[in-house]
Amino acid sequence: MSSRDAAPFRALCVIAWAALLSAACTAEAPPTATAPSVVATPTVTAPSAGAEPPVARSAGASAAPAPGHRELVGRFVDAINRGDADEVGATFAEGARFDSVGRIYAGRTEIMDRFLIPEVIEAGGRYTLLAVVPGGPGRVVAEYDFATGGGGREHFTYDCAVSENRFTDCVGRYVG
Repeated sequence: MSSRDAAPFRALCVIAWAALLSAACTAEAPPTATAPSVVATPTVTAPSAGAEPPVARSAGASAAPAPGHRELVGRFVDAINRGDADEVGATFAEGARFDSVGRIYAGRTEIMDRFLIPEVIEAGGRYTLLAVVPGGPGRVVAEYDFATGGGGREHFTYDCAVSENRFTDCVGRYVG
């Protein structure tokens, strides 16, 4: 599919993605491992050298994350790319929950010790932030490319609830 042919498809995916997030965020229970395993890719404005990470644009409307959410995502990316486990851990609330494609980590210590330290920091992984958009109320969605220490690449989103400038509930899904 050429990039010209993909534009209408991507716009439709963004609309479906927004509807899915809206519906998911109105439920009282947090997202679970039974949530869809693929999230559509938002259309992203190209970053310029030295610019802040781009903000995704959906169907012609501007979407800006809540105050402080973009900065929290930026702190997370900067710290993890530096290999600073203490600073990465500080971006999560003590009782945070992280669903990484169905693998559930409960609490900051488990998120760090069983997921982010061994699978990202010690493995030499590197995040490239592609977009930051608002999720449901109190949530932020960040889209990343991830380069593994072994040369592999992954593309995914983290949809995270934020409270008191910390992530409290994150759902990570691959983007296909």
